Amino acid sequence: MVIGDFEKYMRQAVQQNQSFTLPQFVAFATSLVNFYAGSNLIAAHEREDTALLLTQAFNTGLANRITPADLVHISEIIISDTTIDYSILSPIFA
Repeated sequence: MVIGDFEKYMRQAVQQNQSFTLPQFVAFATSLVNFYAGSNLIAAHEREDTALLLTQAFNTGLANRITPADLVHISEIIISDTTIDYSILSPIFA
């Protein structure tokens, strides 16, 4: 489910010629993880694993240039924020 939503978001970004930077990814991943948790699609204890899975998918798109330690750090940043930006998520749920 999470990878499918990530792929939808990436396709939408490519179709609209949007660059997909690390800050944009973090905003997307934060909103998605918090939406899943708030909707009970994942348990609270699964937030970290979900964030790491998303970060690994992002890294795959970058030819695995992000180190494993940095992947963990990025996923920690994602779960440290509890906000949801529905404007980021609306294209994948439309």
